Amino acid sequence: MASSELEGPKRLERVIEAHGILMAACGPRHLIRFEELLGRLTGERAGSLEELLPDWINAKALAGVRLMDSEGVATEGGFDFRHEAQRVMRAAQKVGKFTGQVTKPQLDDEYSQEAVFSAIKGPFYERHRTTLVENPTVHSGDLPDLKLPSRANDFYKPIAQYAQYNGWWWPCPACKWPMKVAATRSGGRTRGTVRCLYPWHEETGASYEFVVTTQRKTAPSLSPTFECRVPSGRFAALWTGARPQTPQAKPAEECAALVRPVWRYTVVPGLPELSLHRALTAALAGTAWTSHLWPNGDQCDHWITHQDSEKPWFPADFKDYTWSNHLVSKLHLDGGDKGGAEYLVVPDYRQDQVAQLDMVCRMYGMKAAMTATAYLELVIIGIKEGRA
Repeated sequence: MASSELEGPKRLERVIEAHGILMAACGPRHLIRFEELLGRLTGERAGSLEELLPDWINAKALAGVRLMDSEGVATEGGFDFRHEAQRVMRAAQKVGKFTGQVTKPQLDDEYSQEAVFSAIKGPFYERHRTTLVENPTVHSGDLPDLKLPSRANDFYKPIAQYAQYNGWWWPCPACKWPMKVAATRSGGRTRGTVRCLYPWHEETGASYEFVVTTQRKTAPSLSPTFECRVPSGRFAALWTGARPQTPQAKPAEECAALVRPVWRYTVVPGLPELSLHRALTAALAGTAWTSHLWPNGDQCDHWITHQDSEKPWFPADFKDYTWSNHLVSKLHLDGGDKGGAEYLVVPDYRQDQVAQLDMVCRMYGMKAAMTATAYLELVIIGIKEGRA
């Protein structure tokens, strides 16, 4: 969506939304004046968080973070910071360690993970959660075919305006969710860009451009902005990044997509979780061992069992946090993992978080924090060497 479309009421609505996001992330007792935020809409400080945040927030970790982009859409970093901070506040409230005057709407986001899991709980939990992960978008007429609980159907909404161009949208080649569209003018020429809102998907190839035309009946064709390369070797099995395939446009009026929080916190982490489970299932085929995904209604995210016993082995919890300090805070508040997981697993592209998380996990009796590929190898080697 071009920035020229954000005028009048639409622009004001986006600014008010941005103000709410920032206030929620900072927590109670910290005032951010609306007029101060208005001063961050243009110029070199556009979208900057500098000097707006309370003292308890690590300013270095947020250097360069923007709350919203030039089109008025919440940025990846700002969006994740808000929702991950809310998870920490919920955990603090549950254990009575949050004393601020925070209201229930601030803590209970309409599309929080708790709301999603509550909507799909029951004997078909794994199937319903897998359906959401694999179907972030759906043809409007096909929604009943997903056989989701009625409450889960409410998570699907019309394609957002910022993901459309002349009524067309493009699915990310990594997660299938609608990519963000923008049109910018440079040197008398208007160029369209299409990219996934999840940074790692964009960095691995979900980034395209197109020539802007006045034609509306025909969708423009995308061209990759750089070459997409899929890894080989040990990281190939669990690769969930973009692949070298250019997505085709689809008519927006015929489709629906999961709302952004459900996509970000159910679909995005669910892709490597499913990939890990399926890789282990294949590796354990023909043995006495079975891989379990989200066992006992999501007591933890993964474990394996032997055919002669129901005892769980290698119980693991999968976490995908942009801001590792938020995850560390939650681990401290929960005293480790609430579901009894012995391993904390992060996506391979979060390798830089492992050392910090491993130290905290061991403080609470957990065995280790590691990447998904390292966990896959640990389980396979452990079984072969009889350590399970």
